[in-house]
This record gives sequence, C-alpha cells and structure tokens, in this order.
Amino acid sequence: MEIEVKYQTCNLCDALHNNINDNFESVSFEILINGDIQTKIVLTQFTKQEESYITDLITEFAALQERDNVLEPIVVIAPSPPLQNVVYQLEPEPRQNYNSEQDVR
Repeated sequence: MEIEVKYQTCNLCDALHNNINDNFESVSFEILINGDIQTKIVLTQFTKQEESYITDLITEFAALQERDNVLEPIVVIAPSPPLQNVVYQLEPEPRQNYNSEQDVR
C-alpha cells in the first residue's frame, strides 16, 4: 500500500500544478479499502475560480487512474483537518521571534 500512496501522491501533485490558488489551504486523499480514492480540499473561500480549479484537478487526477476510482471530492470552506495523505498544506505565517532587547511596539 505504501507504494500506491506514493504513486497517487505523485498523480495528485501532478494534477494540482495548474489548478490551485491562494484560497486552497490543503489538498489530501485517502485510499479506501475497496481501492477508491477520496480527496479532500480545504478552502478559505469558494468562488467560480476555485470551482473551476477543483473540477479540472479532479478530472486530471481521475484521468491518471487505471480505473474509475476517484470519488467526488470533499470540499470544506472552513478550517478542517486533512485526510491521511497530505499533498499540499498552506504553511501558517511564521511567528515573529523577539528577544528581550528588541522593541515590540
């Protein structure tokens, strides 16, 4: 199963290249017991642009499969944990580290 996860990570990453913007917080997937693949996309907001990106992303990802096993994606527009295998996750803003001698006003 580990090789299959790596293979599907590469496939989903390949499909993601041209289908992402700043509103994507994470893209992840799980391979279910029956071999189907569930994807999850977490967004900060959902517009026609994100809808288009998600449609293209899932279509391209499904085209890379040997059979029809990509389920409709779970799309969440709120903070939500990713599925088991994370392909993309927005890094939080780095916290400023101040030493005691710096002015933090």
